[in-house]
Amino acid sequence: MYDLTVKRDRTYGTTARAASIGQLAWYRDTSESSMTDVEVTTHKTRQNGRDALWLEIDYHWEKQSDPRKRLEVFVAGKAGYVYQLLVDTEATSQRLAEQTRLFAAARKNLLIDVTAG
Repeated sequence: MYDLTVKRDRTYGTTARAASIGQLAWYRDTSESSMTDVEVTTHKTRQNGRDALWLEIDYHWEKQSDPRKRLEVFVAGKAGYVYQLLVDTEATSQRLAEQTRLFAAARKNLLIDVTAG
């Protein structure tokens, strides 16, 4: 099973960096997120022609030993909003290979600052 989520908000700031720092702080608060052993690798990237941050997050759910992997990209949009795209799954070799493909497809189709017509 995979979780795929897109969020647009201003909760943690108006830049990709600020939003990712705020989100990671929330993840590291186990009482809020139920995530433990959070380890993060951050990459600078581009998304829709804009500077963005791509995060690889390894963790466990609280009280579970099975490792999980979350891939996220943060990119700033207009009006102070930051877009956050994530794909989360169990960290098995089969799931991770598919996760990489899902994340790439989702990023390719992520529309920033486009209104429904």
